[in-house]
Amino acid sequence: MTLGQIAGLIAALAFVVLVLYLAKMLVSTAKLLNELQDTVKETTKMVEVLSKNTDDIMQQTNQLVDKTNTLMDDVNSKSSKLNPLFDTVENLGKKSANATAEKPSSGFGLQNIMTIGNVATLAKTIAKFMPRKKR
Repeated sequence: MTLGQIAGLIAALAFVVLVLYLAKMLVSTAKLLNELQDTVKETTKMVEVLSKNTDDIMQQTNQLVDKTNTLMDDVNSKSSKLNPLFDTVENLGKKSANATAEKPSSGFGLQNIMTIGNVATLAKTIAKFMPRKKR
């Protein structure tokens, strides 16, 4: 064998080693791409589930907000119905304070405490919350 043939043989062996190394790398890369594809599929499924769950949570949240708004409207309505009662109690308290602050000679009369307007307002307020039963 001549020196040129030996150099050709070494070059051929080096090329075979290079081809084997590249084949091994291609197989590893193919495995990695398959795993990556599986991961992407799983991630897509998870995102779909999370999206559905988020939609359900948003729907339930909207329903809860609607119920809360309805409840607050009801509370505000009932609260406004109580205002005349508290106004009457306030007026009675003022009249009572004025009656007790007057001189003893003027007397402590019921007319100073309960005016016709206060009694009428009190009766209307009580009638709203305690309606008469029909026979």
